Amino acid sequence: MRRVVFALLVLLMTAVTLPTPSAGAAVATKPAPAIVRPHPRPRVSPVVHALVVDASAIRVSVPVLRARWQHVAICEVNGNWSMTGPVFSGIGFLNTTWSQYGGRRFAPVAGEATVDQQILIGMRVTHGYIPDQDGCSPVGW
Repeated sequence: MRRVVFALLVLLMTAVTLPTPSAGAAVATKPAPAIVRPHPRPRVSPVVHALVVDASAIRVSVPVLRARWQHVAICEVNGNWSMTGPVFSGIGFLNTTWSQYGGRRFAPVAGEATVDQQILIGMRVTHGYIPDQDGCSPVGW
């Protein structure tokens, strides 16, 4: 029995005191596994997200929604999205309408807001309906 215990102790001591390679010696090691991170989703602005929601509500794509509102802009202000004036601006918003529907969180008047911001407020003003431009209103909305 003593021999068995002694043999086990020798094995344990040998395992603990095995020489380690010196700093200059080449050591074959397994490469560290590559860390795979999921590709981050691109951030979408709240305005673009709202346009996606509005466009899908009327069953069109965002580019189609933008194109239809471009027709409104051509009719209302000759396509000048950045038009500003004392009465109306952007796509023909009366300044009071722009303010009433929350446009001032983007800009004081519609003509100072981005096209997407103007479209977003336009969708709020019309309750999701894009105005038919067969007969343009010369006084805005």
